[in-house]
Amino acid sequence: MREKKNNENPFVPGMLTNIMDIKILICYLLLSLGEPLDKEQMIEMLFENDIAEYFDLRAAVMQLVENGNIAEDAQGNLTLTDSGKEAAEQLESSLPFSVREKAVREGLKIATLSKRIKANKAEIEKNKNGIFVNCELKDDEEPALQFRILVADEMQAKMLQQKFLENPAAVYKTIINTIINNE
Repeated sequence: MREKKNNENPFVPGMLTNIMDIKILICYLLLSLGEPLDKEQMIEMLFENDIAEYFDLRAAVMQLVENGNIAEDAQGNLTLTDSGKEAAEQLESSLPFSVREKAVREGLKIATLSKRIKANKAEIEKNKNGIFVNCELKDDEEPALQFRILVADEMQAKMLQQKFLENPAAVYKTIINTIINNE
């Protein structure tokens, strides 16, 4: 979780501070995306984009699950229930358009990354020889690119893992271009 610096104002203009508004936004976000979202990624995204405070977001999610407006599966993915859908449709206009737009834009990024993670792999492996990142880009079901790279430490491994999963096609393109243009 990103921490606010001491000199940062904890409340930003346009930030939601009312738990009911936060709950409406979460339902609206899930309705707009039409697919499950990872709870932790969603909370982080809404917090990091100054849409709501971290603990308010956690409380809102917990209340929505308890009330049956959203469901959480064993992997921590959130889905909208029928009652949550109804609430989102009726109350979405009570939220500022700019907040709704920002939340959906960032939510799409999470959903896209989630799909890439499911379709492609970047796994960290530690053994006696060091720390490796094993990456695989798939084209349908067949691997189009596989590589294993030794890294200096766990922090570098996590960064490489994240960057690969954010845009595996760019990695593929860069490798192809490098090989073709290598003189």
